Amino acid sequence: MTTAPAFRFSPLWSAASVAVLLSACGGGSDSDSTSPPVPQRPQATQIINGVPGVDPLVANAAEKIIADAKIQAIAAELNTPAGEKARFNQHMELVRIASPSRYEHRMAAEIHKRMLNEWGFNASEVKTNAAGLLPGSDVQIVDGLPVYNACVEIKGSYSSSPNAKAYNGQYPKVLIESHIDVVNPEVLPPESNPYLPIRLQPLTEPVVKTPQELAAIETQLQFDSNGRIIEDAQYAQARKWFANEKAAREGGGVRIYVPGYSDAMSNTSALFTLAHMFKKYKLQPVYDVWICGTGGEEGKGNLAGMKQLYGFDQDLGTGSNPLNFVTNFGSEGGGTINFTGSYRFEMKFKAPAIPGSGPNPVEAMAATIARIADIKTPSELRSDALKTTYTVGQASCESPQLGSDVIPSCTLLVDMRSERTETLNEVRASIEPTFVAGMTAENQRWGQADGVQQAVSIEQMWYGLRPAFVNGDTANLALQAGWQAARAADVDKAEKVPSGSTSLNDNVPANTGVPTYNWSLGSNAVVAGTHAFWEWGTKGDPAIETKRIQRALTAVLIASGYHLADGSVIEPAVGPIGARTREVQ
Repeated sequence: MTTAPAFRFSPLWSAASVAVLLSACGGGSDSDSTSPPVPQRPQATQIINGVPGVDPLVANAAEKIIADAKIQAIAAELNTPAGEKARFNQHMELVRIASPSRYEHRMAAEIHKRMLNEWGFNASEVKTNAAGLLPGSDVQIVDGLPVYNACVEIKGSYSSSPNAKAYNGQYPKVLIESHIDVVNPEVLPPESNPYLPIRLQPLTEPVVKTPQELAAIETQLQFDSNGRIIEDAQYAQARKWFANEKAAREGGGVRIYVPGYSDAMSNTSALFTLAHMFKKYKLQPVYDVWICGTGGEEGKGNLAGMKQLYGFDQDLGTGSNPLNFVTNFGSEGGGTINFTGSYRFEMKFKAPAIPGSGPNPVEAMAATIARIADIKTPSELRSDALKTTYTVGQASCESPQLGSDVIPSCTLLVDMRSERTETLNEVRASIEPTFVAGMTAENQRWGQADGVQQAVSIEQMWYGLRPAFVNGDTANLALQAGWQAARAADVDKAEKVPSGSTSLNDNVPANTGVPTYNWSLGSNAVVAGTHAFWEWGTKGDPAIETKRIQRALTAVLIASGYHLADGSVIEPAVGPIGARTREVQ
């Protein structure tokens, strides 16, 4: 009798789980026999030649919101020298907190503290906690780890209105988010030294090539014992802003070296400025608005923060949307509406428990790689299939113990990518069996059965999932709101919606059926080195950042509805019941 290998694969998504996506405008009925008349709401339109149709109700709402007295007052404050300085200081003070993906607890703790002590929120409005738990969600732990999101709520008026509708007690919410995790450093520094140095280098000098060259730069920003930036000569140099890289080079600009400078703290810090403005100016939405710094966006973070927020079960490949988000806005992108999905498997081939001349993990891994190399993707097999790719991203082996020539184990990391769930599942169905097949081939080569102590074994170390989504020609309400708000704020006015795809936090809400759109909030003259140890940026025009924050405020309030300063009300652009691909259990 053969013992089964000691690992478990997550099942493929079923076609049925994708088929139950609800309307992009929000599922559920807006009226019943006892309800008042349904408010007139915008409709999803088509994208024609790359340009989304915008419902007149959305266009009208954008103009009213951007002209609102409170929105104008916010813009005026942000454009003052004091407003610009406060944003720069906050950006630098937050980005220096080391926050590797899945180890964001120090960053989240500082954000929670500022929510309560500086940004005007009370404890009941802070929806996340130090334990990494999110009350109301049915997904708390992802990949065996807590999820360190940092979220606040702006309470809307809807829940107290007559006949307000809710999903399992959760009233409708609009989410705007950006992530707080970084790729580097890969390992969390000790508690005794939690901060990263922020080094300054003239743009006219060459970019560093090694960590040693970076460490040799002596000019740094300085901070006091409370973590607040010190405004000295180096500070004045770093705070200079420029319209573009050419102007920065000619005007004495510097590179500000620190991981996460642009990806994503320039956006995330601006998002928290937006949260502060919501509270300071007492903006009153109709639906609740959640503002979140999310954990786990990068790499092996596996979109953990969004999976918790949307109740996304990666084994099932479905999202329950337990908190009832009706619209989503991501603050790390350029308006992409298609999202590349991926499966990632980290497999470990382990030496026999009883060593000897026989099967070994190196050959088992090699046999697996050889089998994967022979596989053709759907797009290689059929001209009508969306582009689908895979990569053997990393193959490595442990060194033998001293005095032994036995290699204890070898690890293989395989990525599969596509914009559509069906083609992603198809290539997974071809590749997944090769892991066991490579192990079995090596064992059979030596006359050993799988599962015996003389055989190579295999263990799944990690499973990654980023759900796929293709938008098609639909201009959902999040897209319309973001598109029209850009025109109202006179910033980032794209001529066409990007036709390509990317992989962002937006993957999760889009696949769950919740309309989503993304933008950038920060302003930089130039950035480089994203995800590298040498990531850097140079400060851009602060007036652009103000306009981007105005745009975000406008789009969010179009979706959520808004009580204008003149006493009139913009009705929410979407219905009160969010889409989902799985009911809350």
